[in-house]
Amino acid sequence: MKQITTLLHCTLLVGMIALSGAVQADGQLMVMPARSTVEGLQNRTVQVSNLGDKPLYLQVDLQRVENPGETPERKTAIGNIATPGMMANPAKLTLGPGQKRDINLVALQSPGRETLYRLYIVPVSSIKVVGDESKDKISAPVTFGVAYGVLVHHLPSSGEQKHGWSHQCTAEGMQLTATGNVHTLFSNLQATPAGNVPKALKVFPDTPRVFPLKTLKGQAEGKAFDIRCP
Repeated sequence: MKQITTLLHCTLLVGMIALSGAVQADGQLMVMPARSTVEGLQNRTVQVSNLGDKPLYLQVDLQRVENPGETPERKTAIGNIATPGMMANPAKLTLGPGQKRDINLVALQSPGRETLYRLYIVPVSSIKVVGDESKDKISAPVTFGVAYGVLVHHLPSSGEQKHGWSHQCTAEGMQLTATGNVHTLFSNLQATPAGNVPKALKVFPDTPRVFPLKTLKGQAEGKAFDIRCP
């Protein structure tokens, strides 16, 4: 087991793991997939595995991304949302050496538009009683590992998904807006001035993106476009 764990730290193998859709979030923790898509009222699972030789104590936290596609992300914990569209369980779990468990993503309602979530899986120390004189004193879990936020796309059911986009010239630059209820993928982008937009990006409903551009061409959902602003 120690030899396998050592090999998993090698850069080449970690790259292969990432390409396969799995992520080694900590020296002992493996999370897969790194991204999940839920349509309508479907349920999905995320698998966590302990690759080490010691127990792992994990805390699970689901947060809604309020500004999908932008950096940094603004997130709201599910517990602070009056009517959440999704939940994750269990909230805490223990993994023994070599053990695997599933975390359930449960859709509570079908969204009217695509919603993004981050499922954070955080290795923590075990909760211990503080002092022998009182059983009421319990220390809070202390994070000792690196959390990983699995990206979860919650889409309307397949028959209700609508694609569309538009552009607008503003004082700040060129604004791209997803007019449907799911994101629009822009790829092979070439812009003037160069360097002000990535080669590929996603624009999500209710989150328009503005770039300081005069011209932009490429593909939107696989269809060529060429737009300009004065």
